[in-house]
Amino acid sequence: MSQSVENKTHLKKAITFNGFLGMGIGCVFGASWLVLTGTWLSTAGGPSNAALAILLCLLIELPLALAYLEAISAVPLAGGEAAYSYLAFGSFAAMIAGWFGVLVNIILCAWEALAITTMLGYLLPSMKSAAIFYEVGGFAVSAPLLIIGLLLVAGIGMMQHRGVKLSSTLQTVITVTVLTLVIVSLIACSFYINLENLSPLQSKPTFAGVVALLALLPFSIAGWETIAKGAEEASASLSRKKTALALIISLVIATFMYLITMLVPSAIVPWQSLMTMDIPFAHAAEIVTGTPVWGLVLTAAACCGVVGVYNACFYGATRLLMYMSQVGLIPAAFSRLHPVYHTPTVAILFVSLIAASACLLGKAVFLPLVTVAAFSYIVLWGSTLFSVMRLRKLRPELPRPLPTPGGKFTLAVGAIVTLLMAAAMLVPGSPASLKWPYEHLLLGVLLVIGMILYLLRDKSVSGEEQAKLILENIPTEIVKKD
Repeated sequence: MSQSVENKTHLKKAITFNGFLGMGIGCVFGASWLVLTGTWLSTAGGPSNAALAILLCLLIELPLALAYLEAISAVPLAGGEAAYSYLAFGSFAAMIAGWFGVLVNIILCAWEALAITTMLGYLLPSMKSAAIFYEVGGFAVSAPLLIIGLLLVAGIGMMQHRGVKLSSTLQTVITVTVLTLVIVSLIACSFYINLENLSPLQSKPTFAGVVALLALLPFSIAGWETIAKGAEEASASLSRKKTALALIISLVIATFMYLITMLVPSAIVPWQSLMTMDIPFAHAAEIVTGTPVWGLVLTAAACCGVVGVYNACFYGATRLLMYMSQVGLIPAAFSRLHPVYHTPTVAILFVSLIAASACLLGKAVFLPLVTVAAFSYIVLWGSTLFSVMRLRKLRPELPRPLPTPGGKFTLAVGAIVTLLMAAAMLVPGSPASLKWPYEHLLLGVLLVIGMILYLLRDKSVSGEEQAKLILENIPTEIVKKD
């Protein structure tokens, strides 16, 4: 059954600037800095290529993030990318953007649930071999680690069920804790830096190594767009400009933290020795200090980061599912709110079940999740950028409190970058292409789920109702404009 604008369920306005900043930094700087450093060095072929790829990724994402400044300030609605795409291109474009937004957040939730079991396996190696249930793709799934992963999924789901204020407060606390532990560990380990450990700076040609790693990095240097999903829940005292600026600050801080946490371990032990380690930084810290203390501190920080990223991405996925349901893009059940906590119960259960399924598959899907999420991010960010470009022509009357810095030039650069990166991941033989068959199959299955939900959408929502529901805060004369 469709719902009117008057009866549309509303979320509480409770997120402060610090809450958004904690959400953004916490979502970007989670566990990749500890779990994937070895993969980065191996893929890029050395620290110089890896460092260049990280900096290039920031430069590549910056035009896309700057477009979000304009989008968030102009269309501060909970749907984020789906709302921008709807206003610019229509209903089906909103579904595509919305579903890729759901995908990246759900994939990150699934990956973080696996990441925490990897780190706990490092802390307690016996857990990796105790009570093996079965194997998937040659990787064992042990009972203790499976149970821990499922407990994380259930715990965050229950907390988010209780309300956004508790969730955003936890996010801020986790972000401060992680940054503090990482900075203390970096200072302690910096006394053991030996630049000879960086030699040779690269073992692969620069172009091949940088492009190959660039295909993976959008998975890690991502999550800042989650702030867009929470724009409708911003505190009444928080301006649109500050909400949008929290996104850029999150991206820049987290990227430079990634750069530092990649270079320091590569300089305190020979970087080649890190490529096969589950927890490279912790391994390096243990070797140079002769004590497991700093390795344990780093792993504890990463475990906190995992909870933070999972919490933020879970929030983004559930709010976008709720939004898509409210406007008739997926079944109406996803927009039902709990009568006491005012949280989307069905959406929370749906995301929890998919994340739990990743725990059941184990490390076999660890890297495929990274690559598929990276591609999904390119589509998601690109949808916002192209929406901003079209809205400038189609709806010039739309108020833009914070237009994209650099204007048309920035948007043009972002458009070129988006198309090049998408092509690099789809063209067979490219250093950045999706791997056959697992990564193609994973992407295909997730897209099929989205199409099924679209086919089962609430068809009782008329086009006029849909426009009012999705754009209720946009001036009527702009909504009616063709």
